[in-house]
Amino acid sequence: MAGIPHFTGAFVSGTELAPDALRTAGLIEQLQQHGLDVQDVGNLHLPDDLPRHNIPPVRNWPAPRMFWDVLQKDAQEWLDTDDFVLMLGGDCSLVVATAQAHRAIHQEKAYLLVLDGHLDAVVPSASRCIGAAGMGLWFLLQDHGQWIEPSGWDAERIRLIGCQQMPAETFGVEVMTLAQLIEGSIVEHMLQSIPPDAKILVHFDVDIMHKDAMAAAYSPSEIGLSLSEAEALLATVLRDSRVTSMEVTEFSGARDTTGEYARRLVALLAQALSTRA
Repeated sequence: MAGIPHFTGAFVSGTELAPDALRTAGLIEQLQQHGLDVQDVGNLHLPDDLPRHNIPPVRNWPAPRMFWDVLQKDAQEWLDTDDFVLMLGGDCSLVVATAQAHRAIHQEKAYLLVLDGHLDAVVPSASRCIGAAGMGLWFLLQDHGQWIEPSGWDAERIRLIGCQQMPAETFGVEVMTLAQLIEGSIVEHMLQSIPPDAKILVHFDVDIMHKDAMAAAYSPSEIGLSLSEAEALLATVLRDSRVTSMEVTEFSGARDTTGEYARRLVALLAQALSTRA
């Protein structure tokens, strides 16, 4: 388990508090109670001079690139193991670095399964300032070496489950909408479309849940899964032996003044991860 305490791709702070909030809420102890051996390697150390601004097109640039370069190096060390790796973010933009690290290790066997209420593939525009948290998949698939080193990722190796609505532009990513998921579309069918020798990184954004279930998401959602539905989805995914790692993103410790939602998320994660025991 590793913490990635940052909000480099976000407008306001809060997600950088998530790793320690989940530890305080008993994540390690609950995982151990489910029969899992846990090694906590601590938190990623970020540079002290990460800039913050609202200048188009990418908020806080070059802070996201500085952060990705640091994270990719450490993530490659974390992921180069036969053990399951749990990474605690942080905002969604971390996927740029973790996906690159995952691919550096597993090459063409690397796949990315995104559980998220949105397709984070906003195109940078000179007329508006958008955080990198909304652009992660665009950087991986469309940047082509302009802002980051070529990622090597293509849409055929990325799947998205839980998107609130079908995006006008998917950039080739296979998408299962939230409505399809709730109506009973079979997640296993999407998993079957991934080769049997694949190595899968799971990106779990807590805003896939309804605000009644997870009001401490960075951007609480008016539609989404209940806690039990999110747990069932995660458990289904994590039972798959091809899944080698998972990152948890967009939990805001600043929104969780009592610790209630950290405890909810810890219980959800521990129950779903018990399938790894």
